[in-house]
Amino acid sequence: MESGQPSRKSSSRGAEDTVDEVVATAAQHESCELPFATYLWQCAQTPSDKHGSFASSWCHNLFEHFRPGETVAVDNHSNKRHCHATVLAPRPEGLSTYPGPVNHDELFVGLRRRIMQADQMQVLLQSADGRIFGCSSGRVVRVLPSSPPRVLVVYDTTTYRRLAKTQVGKDDGILEVGSSFGECTSILASHAAVVIGVDNSSKLVEESCRRYPECRFELLDCFKEPAPLRLLCAEIQQASSNFKLFVDIGGDRMTSGVCHALVVLESLWCGPGSRLKQPSLVVVKSEGLSEAAAAACDSQSSICDMANWWQTCAKPSGSRRQLKKQSHTTEMLKQMPACP
Repeated sequence: MESGQPSRKSSSRGAEDTVDEVVATAAQHESCELPFATYLWQCAQTPSDKHGSFASSWCHNLFEHFRPGETVAVDNHSNKRHCHATVLAPRPEGLSTYPGPVNHDELFVGLRRRIMQADQMQVLLQSADGRIFGCSSGRVVRVLPSSPPRVLVVYDTTTYRRLAKTQVGKDDGILEVGSSFGECTSILASHAAVVIGVDNSSKLVEESCRRYPECRFELLDCFKEPAPLRLLCAEIQQASSNFKLFVDIGGDRMTSGVCHALVVLESLWCGPGSRLKQPSLVVVKSEGLSEAAAAACDSQSSICDMANWWQTCAKPSGSRRQLKKQSHTTEMLKQMPACP
């Protein structure tokens, strides 16, 4: 063989060495500290749940036993027309019901058969403008309280958007990471005080701005541009009294990639010297994380043995390309500057 022509065997060996290096690098960083460690982690939807519905062991958090003083979302038959109200009491006899059609939003179709009695309770509500009205409990969804703060993991986009339209109110500021085509950002913006959607794809950001010119989208990579992302968080928190985080970056990412992204995001407001508030609610849409969470939940859909579960989820695995991508993500995390 001529000296100028590389050997096929040596070329193959070199490729294997490269892969081994990637695998070794990933293995060195497979330990990933649990973010939001003081939060209540719950699997709100499992892979076996019907598309767009919630886990039967978790949905009682939203639909059962409304108490006076609680904040609820009232279904007005549209993603963007849900409104928040305060529960006063069960509806007295003779009070007229809330005007308008009473057909259920698709959000409740699958769930009401399991958790609502045929004769639904009526509740007395007060809207933000002081108006008092009665409403069927089947059209009411509890807004989860800020304490304890929670991380909710869901499997599909429809359920992710349903949490966006019910769990966000006019006092909330929202950062959505992975805004994609902007549909969920638009839903969030119709309810919240301020919303900023970020994505690392210039084409998606451009298309989102075209579709929803009333919304704000920013081109950012949370791994490579932590400083601008911190500034956006500060801007959101200055314009609102309650901060919430929505994350949908699953796509073709491995579960470990989603885990590392959550670590990066938490570091934005939990680093030394940071004055940013932590989010009171984190909603994560990830098929892989939902599948892993479903296998580790108790009867109330809370994830058990969080430390071991997290290390299993965060451990790099998958194709050679994915491992290389994961290794790059971990290196970027190590190089992130401290919070100002």
